[in-house]
Amino acid sequence: MTQAVASRQVLDNSQEGHFPYDMDALGLTIQVNKGVFSPKHFNGWKIFTENFPQDFEEKTILEVGTGTGVTALYLAKNGAEKVVAVDINQAAVENARINATKNNVDNMEVRYSDIFSNVGKDEKFDIVYWNMPFMPATEDYEYASMLERGLFDPGYQLTDRFLREARDHLEDGGRVLVGTGEGEFADIPKLLALAKQYGYDTRLLVRKESSEINPVAFRLYELTCNQ
Repeated sequence: MTQAVASRQVLDNSQEGHFPYDMDALGLTIQVNKGVFSPKHFNGWKIFTENFPQDFEEKTILEVGTGTGVTALYLAKNGAEKVVAVDINQAAVENARINATKNNVDNMEVRYSDIFSNVGKDEKFDIVYWNMPFMPATEDYEYASMLERGLFDPGYQLTDRFLREARDHLEDGGRVLVGTGEGEFADIPKLLALAKQYGYDTRLLVRKESSEINPVAFRLYELTCNQ
């Protein structure tokens, strides 16, 4: 089974059963609504969150593609000064807001945004983070559902846009964190080439093997501006 087929199968499985349901995640109670990318069925978020640089305390953080809000909530609950969490899926925005209330988190703001479309030009953060939709697809790929936006990046155009615009939202000395896969899961050479093109130095923070249907290795990169 190819990784694209396997990932679509996990995505389909994640939308079966009774909704909403609650799950425990890193000390949080996370409600998962139908139509939202589920942290129960995908493993990358947990690896990236557990290995997030520990100096995020008292930092301002922007998370792109928050889903249920689990990573943003963890960071907000564990020392971040403020977290802004955005998602292109309105169902995810509503779900993350519910989870902020459920977990008594008041230093997190959730917004609808297509990457940075609803982030002010003057808004800057110490950390900009994205668990990116890292599976490559052809430029003319058509999404079968809103949730596929969490898996596939046609022609890596979203990654290109994210890296091009992210530096405009960094405080002096700020950094970008990108969660991705490898092998069939991601085009690492393309990611690194884009990072270089847009003036970032890149450092691999963690590589960890896991599995969903197929084995997968996840990578978390730190990008800092070199110009």
